[in-house]
Amino acid sequence: MGSRSVRGQHPSRHAVRVVATLAVLALVAAGCTRSKDDVQSGGGSTTTARGGTSAPDSGAAGPGDFGTLKDVCGPAPSSEKNTDSDQGVTADQIEIGTISDPGFVGRPGLNQELFDASHVFEDWCNAAGGINGRKIKVVERDAKLTEYKQRITEACASDFFLVGGGAVFDDTGQNERLSCLLPDIPAYLVSPTARGADLEAPPLPSALDEVSVGVYKYLQKKFPASTDHVGFMTGNVPATVTVDKQNQEGVKQLGWKVVYQTQYNAAGEASWTPFAQAMKQKGVRGVVYTGEPENGAALLKAFDDIDYHPDWMVVGANFLDENFIKVGGPAVKNVFTIAAIVPFFMADKNPPTQQYLDLFQKYLPKGKSKAVLGYNSWSAWLLFATAAKKCGADLTRKCVFDNAKSVKEWTGGGLHASTNPSSSQGPRCGMIVEASPSGFEVPKDFKATDGLYHCDDSSVVKLKGDYGKGAKLSDVGKSMDDLK
Repeated sequence: MGSRSVRGQHPSRHAVRVVATLAVLALVAAGCTRSKDDVQSGGGSTTTARGGTSAPDSGAAGPGDFGTLKDVCGPAPSSEKNTDSDQGVTADQIEIGTISDPGFVGRPGLNQELFDASHVFEDWCNAAGGINGRKIKVVERDAKLTEYKQRITEACASDFFLVGGGAVFDDTGQNERLSCLLPDIPAYLVSPTARGADLEAPPLPSALDEVSVGVYKYLQKKFPASTDHVGFMTGNVPATVTVDKQNQEGVKQLGWKVVYQTQYNAAGEASWTPFAQAMKQKGVRGVVYTGEPENGAALLKAFDDIDYHPDWMVVGANFLDENFIKVGGPAVKNVFTIAAIVPFFMADKNPPTQQYLDLFQKYLPKGKSKAVLGYNSWSAWLLFATAAKKCGADLTRKCVFDNAKSVKEWTGGGLHASTNPSSSQGPRCGMIVEASPSGFEVPKDFKATDGLYHCDDSSVVKLKGDYGKGAKLSDVGKSMDDLK
């Protein structure tokens, strides 16, 4: 439960991540204007106003620098004296919970990258001196898929914050989290209840009332004849059903025609061939798939088995995982996603991405460094540390949360496109990524407008449907005035 896993012990490379962790993050990147009063965003000289990247700053990096963020971690100023200022905070240490699901018996290792990234950050930050001299203590809160509420209850008893985590069934413990006034800076959120909840400051927000259509606009130009023959598939999990419905409304606003839609068993199917045959019979030329990489790979293999080859398949950014290529092999054809994070295969073009990989190599060489949710977790930790540093010796939940929530532009030190943690704005910047048997690449016909990204306000459409609402402090008889 709260114990820390043994480092270097990881699941098989073929371990599957359950469907619902993924699609919510498929299209996360939002641009906005910068305020000089915000917590330092990491934009600096390497990130343009909309989130593109350029040359890094000159000069040697300090031990607590990440990308364009300077002195994220380090010793306390000599003028400050730390105290036991809040739950989980002593003069020397900050206890922080990270939630994930690797203990789920049906999918051993589910989202292990969240714990891995958190521990690498812990070691790196502590080696630099901690946050104003306080060392970080990461407490793994393994929800095991079905025990999210229990882990929240445990975190309420001892943790200062939740940082860098996420869980499939995150709707089940939001009222408990709000009742104990436990703020969260998550790697990702899944359910509408969590995505719109109070006391959340995600570095990569995802809105309930809008959806990104950037990848669809790209495919509309590349495969114009396919847009009247689109099929949708999602796992039978409420959160991903919501994402699927949002995407369907998005493409319909572009004038596309949906000719097939279905749900599959999120834990996997004995055979994917019936789905492939149904889509072939319906004349589906483009597939929008909401799910996890290994199930997606199985579907692609079923396409091959019946000699059916759609023009394209759109997947979530969670497919930016080297395991997808290993499992899918030759069946991985014409698979597209849009990414806000500069992924591992582009490390030579983005120094912060390379620094992330280097830190894994130094502190956890057998860790899962090439999975996109780990990058989200790292950005969450950077946001937390940057916000906490501003609090100085008087480290309180209110101070850290207010600082984090005031950030209107955030790039994780250049690790990803500009986002707006102060709101739930959807993506305006991203890059198209295509998967093939040889790996991932940005297509040659992708036109970047800002550094590595294409930024376009029209890449987001407002939704008219009702897709739920988040948990609120008022639901449990609390208000922001209660946060101290």
